[in-house]
Amino acid sequence: MEELIRDFINSLDRRPTTKETYRKALMEYSKWLGNTSPIGLTHNDIQRYKDYITSKDLSSSSISAYLTAVRRLYDYLEDLGKISQNPAKQVKGGSRPQRHSTKSISRQDVKKLFESIDMSSLLGIRDSVILNLMVRCGLSEIEIVRANVGDIEIKNNQTIIYVQGKNKDKKDEYVILPTPVTKELGRYLAQRESSHDSEPLFWGVGNRAIRDRISTRALRARISHYFEKLGFNKRGITPHSLRHTAAILAIESGATVSEVMQMLRVKTVSTALVYFEEAKELKKNTTFKT
Repeated sequence: MEELIRDFINSLDRRPTTKETYRKALMEYSKWLGNTSPIGLTHNDIQRYKDYITSKDLSSSSISAYLTAVRRLYDYLEDLGKISQNPAKQVKGGSRPQRHSTKSISRQDVKKLFESIDMSSLLGIRDSVILNLMVRCGLSEIEIVRANVGDIEIKNNQTIIYVQGKNKDKKDEYVILPTPVTKELGRYLAQRESSHDSEPLFWGVGNRAIRDRISTRALRARISHYFEKLGFNKRGITPHSLRHTAAILAIESGATVSEVMQMLRVKTVSTALVYFEEAKELKKNTTFKT
């Protein structure tokens, strides 16, 4: 089984991180199989595997990822002529939750967040730009980390930033930056010692991180620092909350479904509508309290 997984992974034309995700998922499948060969299994067997991983209390997205890896493995075996039909083809992944487990923060808390930043230092100015891109433009953590100076361009008289999200191989999508964010960004770039196009937009801090791209871990730690400082570190509030907050604030300001889809780079209306339902619920709860 390990040899089969290795050959399958090597056949994939995917990014290394995607290959590693598949490998880990298939090692779990191999563990479940034990000494049983994956060849000859039926739809019912794959359904039993789904029941097994569901019992491990995984998230819907994790269940879907595990099953996708199994489905792709059997596609590979079918292409090789080892099996006549993919037994995992009709076994669906976890259903999409109707609400996000991550919560947004309020407009008042956003104000407190920006007021807490020490703008007298380059670190504070950098943090302000990062938080602006996340909470006002909906950029994700990985898009922040992967951003380069050269990704900022002028398009149709608007400042934009090209982004590369999770599981993306290139920067083929962009986000329009509002004027206040553009000004913050310009202030930050003006105070950097260097701003070549190929350089990371955001450097890390500390002796070991000078001129190195900020890491996802360091980014999360920095955001968590502000959350803890302001007492925001409650259940459901994580660095990813800033992207959710961007969607909710946009909806509260009158954004349409298509505008939210464009801002967050989501592909389906149903995904965007979850944010609208959450915004409606937040408004109702606020009205009830007042």
